[in-house]
Amino acid sequence: MPGKKVLVVDDDEEIVSFAEMVLRDAGYEVYTAYNGQAGLELARSARPDLVLLDLAMPIMHGYEVCQAIRADASMNNIKIVVTSGKSYPVDIKNAKEAGADHYMVKPYGVQQLADMVSRVLGA
Repeated sequence: MPGKKVLVVDDDEEIVSFAEMVLRDAGYEVYTAYNGQAGLELARSARPDLVLLDLAMPIMHGYEVCQAIRADASMNNIKIVVTSGKSYPVDIKNAKEAGADHYMVKPYGVQQLADMVSRVLGA
């Protein structure tokens, strides 16, 4: 979906590089951050259409980032896809309660990532 902006927030450099490559190849403008606080600050300044958000990160947990985005009316239209290595129902429930639109279990593949982002953005 050309012209759409995606922010990838994850403390794993390999995951960030992979997601950035996949999303750029799909035509998205991609921003990256390696901890929750930097991700939140970038969300405020870049105003992405979607945030791909890891949970367990330094400085600020993904749930806190999710809640902060949802608490800011000026960012309420940003879609949030939480990513985690955990697939327990309680983790998915907690992510939704924090304000996530969707939950995706890592590791994910090229097509799975591209399809999820496209679907969430309504492409």
